[in-house]
Amino acid sequence: MIRSEGAWLRISLAALLSFSILGMMFWGLFQIDLPFARFLRSLHIGWLERMGDLGTRLGSGAALIAISGGLLLGGWLWKQPHVHTAGFKSLLAHGLSAIVVQALKHGIGRPRPRLVHADNGLPWRPSLESGLDSFPSGHTAASFAVAAVLAKSFPKIAWLVYALAGFVAVSRAIRGSHFPTDVIAGICLGTIVGMSVIYPIREWKRCLLAMTVRFLPYLILVFSLLWLSTHLPHQSMADPMMVAGITIMVIGVAMRIFRVMCRVFAMKVAVTVASAQANRIIVIGVALTTGLWLITAVVGMLVVIQWLFYPEADTSSAVLEKESPSPLTHWIILAELSLMTGLALAVMTIQHLKGLLPIV
Repeated sequence: MIRSEGAWLRISLAALLSFSILGMMFWGLFQIDLPFARFLRSLHIGWLERMGDLGTRLGSGAALIAISGGLLLGGWLWKQPHVHTAGFKSLLAHGLSAIVVQALKHGIGRPRPRLVHADNGLPWRPSLESGLDSFPSGHTAASFAVAAVLAKSFPKIAWLVYALAGFVAVSRAIRGSHFPTDVIAGICLGTIVGMSVIYPIREWKRCLLAMTVRFLPYLILVFSLLWLSTHLPHQSMADPMMVAGITIMVIGVAMRIFRVMCRVFAMKVAVTVASAQANRIIVIGVALTTGLWLITAVVGMLVVIQWLFYPEADTSSAVLEKESPSPLTHWIILAELSLMTGLALAVMTIQHLKGLLPIV
């Protein structure tokens, strides 16, 4: 990973900054939780509710056990040790995540969104009562624990299993069963449990930090989009930052498209822009659209982290691709980035053309 002198210091600093950003983002998400839950309660869209129900069923314990059991049985019947092992490990990851989640749910005792009426909501307290078990999301944690195992076992469908797990996560918020922080915590917890099953104990530290560095841009993007959906940026600050953010996003996506096209069509062009640089530019652009200098500062910290953790990434994307816990196809990466950019632009358009007020 990092072999030059001072590697330990760089990794330690990257870890410190990474977990600092995680703490800041979770703090910010807690500020959004209640407004976002109220916003979802105000929606009564049939197809959206049906999609939420579908995601809930997909992430249920019965569905996940059926998937793992099918792999376990199929690998044994057709004498495919690799498939059999994937089924066993995914079943193990599901079980471990369930144990950890239930301990946290009832030890923390956060009320579900449907029970929160006042601004301050109900107090958090250890409880075995139904409804006081919101944090973290069990469906989400189990889905990502299983997805992490399957993505490692079958890299070619990594994009599919993570997409399905992400669909389950979103469905839990859409149906009003969980707050955004519950879902994000479930993603983090499930991924960690899945990694603990996949990788040997001696590699946990390295893999956990690598996954954290990978996860941070998505967390910042999610926070930025949720903030935009619940707050109208202050005009005196937002307008120039909004223009700059949109411009930077367009540049980043263009860089990403150019690189992907060169690799897909084997174009004999010297591509010196690493994927990591394009990703940084896109995240910076989305963050700027929030009008929050705090988010812009966090993105700056993210750039420093990636430089510390992947010093070679500025000249080559090989290191990043090699270290990726779950490599995605180039087309899926492109679709993912385009979707994120489209969501950000859609939120901004709705706010500024229709003049929506903050949901506070």
